[in-house]
Amino acid sequence: MFGLILQSTKYKNLYQLTWAPMLFPINCYLWENDDDIIVIDMGVKSFVSEIKKIAERLNKPISSLLLTHAHADHVNGVPLFHKIFPNVPIGISDRDFQLLNGDFSLLSNEAKSKIKGGFSKDSIHIDFTLKKNEYHNFHIIESPGHTPGSVSFFEEKSKILIAGDAFQTRGGVAVSGTLKIFFPFPALATWDYQTALNSAKILKELDPNVLAVGHGKMIIDPIQNITVAISEAERHID
Repeated sequence: MFGLILQSTKYKNLYQLTWAPMLFPINCYLWENDDDIIVIDMGVKSFVSEIKKIAERLNKPISSLLLTHAHADHVNGVPLFHKIFPNVPIGISDRDFQLLNGDFSLLSNEAKSKIKGGFSKDSIHIDFTLKKNEYHNFHIIESPGHTPGSVSFFEEKSKILIAGDAFQTRGGVAVSGTLKIFFPFPALATWDYQTALNSAKILKELDPNVLAVGHGKMIIDPIQNITVAISEAERHID
């Protein structure tokens, strides 16, 4: 079917796998280390066979699967991934682990906005939660807004930022919560716009060389795009 294909793009150590790039792009990422591969996000089961092929071609094991947040389009492939790679640990933030367990109550320090977006009807296997600020070569950046427990992963040496849905690039670079008419879905699934804007500003301070997100192409030298997106979000909130 038109658009329902799997596309692969590579930049330095980062592989971007995209399902349905022309229709409803959903991204999965592979980070190649010297001795292993870390996978980030697993939105559709079609990613699993491609990940297996890449791992076999590189002759490197998959060491872990990290999830930026709990929405279905970032976790729906986890059951098959766990079946094919049963010994690979899978991690998500402690906060969004509660969402996977069906607990949508808000904490006392959180904005009292309704948690939005679709959540998987399947049981999502999780082995550990991301309680520290680092995982192997990644800095874990708390990036709440799209969901209360969204996180981003920043590789300091390359300055590559894998931001989940804290930003989108499909339909125009935007902070999560900014409605883009040609791809409105991240905005419609965003929990709290002000919190998302606060997170976007924190991510900008990392001065990334590459912005890799859940929906849309990777952006090289993204600071100008990020700055414009933050300014647009500020105007909408004001």
